[in-house]
Amino acid sequence: MDHKKPLAGKIAVVTGGTRGVGKGMALGLGEAGATVYVTGRTLRQGGSIWPGSLEETAAEVTRLGGVGIPVACDHADDDSVAALFRRVADEAGQLDILVNNVFAAPDRMPTNVPFWELPADLWEMLMRVGLRSHFIASRHAAPLMVARKQGLIVNTSSGGAVRYTFNVPFGVQKAGVDKMAKDMAHDLREHNVAAVVIWPGFIKSEKVMAQPDRLPPALTKRILEHGETAQFAGRAVAALAADPKVMEKSGKLLLAAELAAEYGFTDIDGRMPEAPSRV
Repeated sequence: MDHKKPLAGKIAVVTGGTRGVGKGMALGLGEAGATVYVTGRTLRQGGSIWPGSLEETAAEVTRLGGVGIPVACDHADDDSVAALFRRVADEAGQLDILVNNVFAAPDRMPTNVPFWELPADLWEMLMRVGLRSHFIASRHAAPLMVARKQGLIVNTSSGGAVRYTFNVPFGVQKAGVDKMAKDMAHDLREHNVAAVVIWPGFIKSEKVMAQPDRLPPALTKRILEHGETAQFAGRAVAALAADPKVMEKSGKLLLAAELAAEYGFTDIDGRMPEAPSRV
C-alpha cells in the first residue's frame, strides 16, 4: 500500500459534491488516492447562482492525486440515482465508500420560526433530499459492498440532531440521519460493512463566504473566526476508510475533530479545529 495514497484503487461515491461539505469529502478522498464519483445537479460553472460545479470538484480531486468523475444526478429522482449506481457497477465493478451528503434547502433557511408558521413544503424539501435520498443511495450501494464483504457508508449530519437549530423540520431531518446510520450498521454488521454518521464542525462554505448575511450574525461570526474547511471532514472520511479496524466504529456518531486527534491529521492550514458539542 502507498501510505501517501492509502485509498488508491478504492471507489467512492460522494453525493452533493458540488460545494460545501460534499466537495470537501470528495477532495479528502481524492487526496488519499481514491476514484471519486461526485454527484449533484450543477455539472458545470454557470448552472447555479452559487459558486462551484461538479466538473470543478472532479478536477480538484484529480489534481490532488485521485480520479474525479462528475455525474449529474438529481437525488430527488429515484431513476437518476439508480442510473448512477448502475454506472458505478458497470465502470468500476465495485464500490468501497459511499458518502451521503446531498441536501436541499431554501436559499434562506427559516430561523427561529414557530413550526406552525413554516411553509408546509419545507418538511418535504428537507426530508426528501437529505434523509430519504440517503436511504435510497444506501439501498443501491449496500448490495455492491455486501457482495465483497467490505465497505463504508458515511452519513453527514450535525448537532441539529440533538439541539434546536434553525427550525423543527431541520432538526428532525438531522436526527433521522443519525438514527438511520445506527440502524443501517445493525443490518450491515454481519456483512463486514460499516455505517457511521459524521458531524463536521462549523464549515467555511462557499455559500457562507459568498453571502454571510444568510445566517444569524453570531453564527456567521463564529464560522468566520473559528470555522474549519470542508476538506477537514474529507480527511476524516479518508482516515476512516483506510482504517482496517473501521468496523469497531460502525453505528457510532463520530466528530471530525475527534477523528483528527485519533488519526493525526489537521485541517489544510495546519490547524486543529475545535470539536462541536455532542449535546
